[in-house]
Amino acid sequence: MSTETGHPALVAALYEEQRLAANRAVLFHTAMATRAGINITDVSCLGVLDKEGAMTAGELARRVGVSRGGAITAVLDRLERAGFLRRRRDAADRRKVMVELVREDAYQALQGTLDAFSRSYRELIERYTEQELRLLLDFSRRANELVEGQTTALLANEPAPAAPAGSEPVPASS
Repeated sequence: MSTETGHPALVAALYEEQRLAANRAVLFHTAMATRAGINITDVSCLGVLDKEGAMTAGELARRVGVSRGGAITAVLDRLERAGFLRRRRDAADRRKVMVELVREDAYQALQGTLDAFSRSYRELIERYTEQELRLLLDFSRRANELVEGQTTALLANEPAPAAPAGSEPVPASS
């Protein structure tokens, strides 16, 4: 249970916990990448391909925030050599080269590392009531929208956007 009292103290404490969570997520993904013999950008690429499926190198570069051309080519070469992905011609447009995840062998071993973490994380989430989960889900969605908007603005060299609009937060208790 939290020892902070009052709205300002709770806001500050939650903000600091979220900063710590972001830092620890980066460290976790770096450790996972190191264990697999790749780097954190490579892990980001694998995550995108896992969730979104095959895409062109340019699309993947945009999704993970690396430059097209040399940088993404180096990533793809490294991941292909390590057995994580393959390149293939697009059946609809033979000029396009698609990048797809190879789910066997190297990726399966990496996924095994992630499975234990995923189980523990789900167990933590399952401890909350449905009402608490609705509040956490609302917060997470809004936070993700905010981060996405801030990232887009930074990359476009624009002023930072305001907090995302939307429905009122779900109350924590009735």
